[in-house]
Amino acid sequence: MARSITEIKNTICAEFMGNESAAAIYRFKVGDDFSATFSTVSVESILFYTVAVCIWTLETLFDRFRSDVSTRIDEIIAHRPKWYRDKVLAFMKDKTLVPDKDYYDTSAMSESDIAAAKVVKHAVATENKDASILTIKVAGETNGTRAPLAKEVEAQLVSYIQEIKDAGVRINLVNIAPDEFNLSCDIYYNPMLLPENVQNACIDAVNGYIENLPFNGMYTNMDLVDTLQKVDGVKVVELRESSSKEAGVDTTEAIDAVKVPAAGYFVLKSSTFTMKPYEQ
Repeated sequence: MARSITEIKNTICAEFMGNESAAAIYRFKVGDDFSATFSTVSVESILFYTVAVCIWTLETLFDRFRSDVSTRIDEIIAHRPKWYRDKVLAFMKDKTLVPDKDYYDTSAMSESDIAAAKVVKHAVATENKDASILTIKVAGETNGTRAPLAKEVEAQLVSYIQEIKDAGVRINLVNIAPDEFNLSCDIYYNPMLLPENVQNACIDAVNGYIENLPFNGMYTNMDLVDTLQKVDGVKVVELRESSSKEAGVDTTEAIDAVKVPAAGYFVLKSSTFTMKPYEQ
C-alpha cells in the first residue's frame, strides 16, 4: 500500500538529518529535527516534498498495477479449495457484495461491526474427486463453543457462495449439529486417590481433547488414550469402545482407530468409565 506524501517526506528528512556529511555542510547536529532546522519554504523542504510526491505517485501506480494483476488472475484461474474456505470465512451476515465483485464494501463499518457480521468461525473445503463436488463444512460459535449456523444465515451463505463460485463448480454445504461422541473404557487408578476425583479428571480430559481437535480434524483412539494416560492418578487405560453418531442419522457407528466427524467437530454425548484400583 502506498505511503502518504507526509510519511515519505518525513523518511527523507530523517535520513537527511542523520547524514554526517550533510550535517557538516549545513552545520547542524546529526539527528536534529528537520522542521526545527529548515523552514517549510526552504529550498531543501520544497525539494524533499517534490521528491516525496514523485515517490508517492510511483507507489500508487504500483498499487494499481498489483490490483489489476490480481483481478486478472482471479478472473482466469480456477480457485483452489483454500480460496473457498477463506471466502466462506469472509462471509458477512445481512450484507451484500459490491456489484460484480466477490467482496464487501466495509468502508462505513467499524472493526466491531465487521467482527459481528462474520458469523462463520470455522470452515474447511475439500474436493471429492470421484463426484467432482466441493464439500464445504462450516460452523459458528455460541458462547465460545462450536455450533451450527442458524437456518436463515445458512440460506444467506448459500446465496453468497453461488455468487462467488467458479462456473461449473458444484458445492455441498455442510452445516449440521456436531457428531455425538461416546466412549467406554476401564481406568486403572492409583488407589491412594479417590476414584470419583480421578474419574472427573478423565471426563475433563476427554472433553478437552474433543473440543480442541482442529475443525474437521481426525480423531484417533490412540491420541485419546494418550490424553487419559496424562491424567494425574491414572495408571493404565484400556479403551473398550469408542463410537460416534452423525446428526440426522439413527445408527451409532463404532470407531475403528480413526474418525473425521461429518459435521467437522464432535460433542461428547456419553462417557462410561469403569474405575479399578491399580495393584502391582
